[in-house]
Amino acid sequence: MVSNWPLVLDISRNVAIIGMGAYLTTRLPAVRRALTQSEFRLQDKLVLALVFGSFSAIGNWMGIPVMGSMANTRIVGPIAGGLIGGPVVGIGAGIIGAIPRYFMGGYTMWASVFANVIAGMVSGMAYRLLGFRRLDVKAAIVTGFICELILKGMVLVLSKPFEQAWELEKIIAVPTVIANSIAVGFFVYIVRDVFQEQKKVQAQSAQQAIRMIQQTAGLLHEGLNEKTALKVVRILLKETKAAAVAITDTQKVIAYVGAGADHHIKGSPILTLVTQQAMQTLQTVIVNNPAEVNCPHPGCPLTAIIDAPIIIDGQLWGSLKLCKINYEVISPYEAEIIQGIADFLGLLLARRQLQEQKNMLTEAEYRMLKAQVNPHFLFNTLGVVHSLIRISPELARTCVKDLSDLLRRALEHGDEMVYLRDEIEFVRAYVRLEKARFGERIRLEEFYTDTVLQCQVPVFTLQPLVENAIRHGLSPKVDGGLLIIRIWDEGNNLFIEVEDNGVGIDADKLADVARFDNSLAKHTSGAGIGLSNVHRRLGLTFGSNYGLRITSQEGRGTLICAMLPKWQEKEETA
Repeated sequence: MVSNWPLVLDISRNVAIIGMGAYLTTRLPAVRRALTQSEFRLQDKLVLALVFGSFSAIGNWMGIPVMGSMANTRIVGPIAGGLIGGPVVGIGAGIIGAIPRYFMGGYTMWASVFANVIAGMVSGMAYRLLGFRRLDVKAAIVTGFICELILKGMVLVLSKPFEQAWELEKIIAVPTVIANSIAVGFFVYIVRDVFQEQKKVQAQSAQQAIRMIQQTAGLLHEGLNEKTALKVVRILLKETKAAAVAITDTQKVIAYVGAGADHHIKGSPILTLVTQQAMQTLQTVIVNNPAEVNCPHPGCPLTAIIDAPIIIDGQLWGSLKLCKINYEVISPYEAEIIQGIADFLGLLLARRQLQEQKNMLTEAEYRMLKAQVNPHFLFNTLGVVHSLIRISPELARTCVKDLSDLLRRALEHGDEMVYLRDEIEFVRAYVRLEKARFGERIRLEEFYTDTVLQCQVPVFTLQPLVENAIRHGLSPKVDGGLLIIRIWDEGNNLFIEVEDNGVGIDADKLADVARFDNSLAKHTSGAGIGLSNVHRRLGLTFGSNYGLRITSQEGRGTLICAMLPKWQEKEETA
């Protein structure tokens, strides 16, 4: 009886070679896409079929001669290929491995050829059933065991003479079934282990990128200048543990920390060719040897650089570069991180530019609205004085003085924000002017505490509300009416109410008026101009959550409520 131990040792040697092949296989991009199931294309399947078919073909030539046939690992290739890439890969690998086996001949040739293709199909079905992510080593070994049994069965059925095939399998059946099943499991184990390690590295890289983004995001509210750039490169140097990190604009170095800082200094022109290439191509450039770094300074320690351009709205702003020394290379995950951080910096700077433009437009619109208030108020008040000149010249002279004092206070107030007590005094002066015309038909009541008078509001917030109530609520009413001002605070918000018991607004018009889009001006001879102005200024100053709210009932009066943040500052003392 022939001993099986030499055969077992020879097959074990072949299994070890398969393990090495499995590790090398994991470096192929097509295999990585298959493992992650990302963009796994027909082209990738054909590549994998060729790779695993090559394993199968090599398994033929590594075979061990036994009784006129071969004990080999040929079947491992299509089984592993089918488990990793599916039926197309498994069957393709089986066919490729079967071709050299056909030309080797022998009484087990047809059984080996057919079994090789069937093994690829069976393992491909296992892939369809489980998918690689759910495929474990146990399932791989079971699949390999089944495929080996199929091979043994076909050898016994198709090989002639049967007696010789039977004697062959008595010698090689147990060692090859066990060894090749284990080889398939070993292959899948190595591939899965490398895949899991790759996932860990990716997760660590993602966490590292998130940390760097979190730390740098809050630094760029001032833009990317020498001060903020230095903070950013220090963070990146600490997180990446690189030899040096730098940020440049299109002409010079803005910030540099790490090895080579003696000649790559802030404000110096860009020295390395890699940065110039990145800026010319607007693409990330990676070099891993000193010759390609091409720094003109003698003794520069930099041996590897990745340079990623910082692009804002399609325009080159500068670049972010990470450097290494001692012939260390830039790894793929480091390249992805630096590229991602450069893109992130570009987005932050683009967002800041957009915000600056928005702020400029907001400020311009606010100043335009504020400029509309003074003439609006002035023309209406001069109309009051004009009417009084005909009725009572003496009272008109008093009103002119009152008006001049009022306008002086308003026009000399250069601040955007005023104390609420000053706004109240402004309103009282305006009401006195109106009462000079309408007499006791206009009555004013005020309800607030001294505390709220210390709050600040945008200039000309209250007066337009009062003017609207008098002109379009109370003056059309024959016997006039009551004007009430209420002011209070709740939490961080301040509320100002102006209510009148005048003619009110009918329900059909109220919906348009409540939009504060100057519809009130159309419906009530200009009544909404001041309200729309105040509403828009509050929104521009404090945000869209703040502004005016109006309720009204025809014949019973109107209530307008302004909500704004409670803004308090300590008064300066002389």
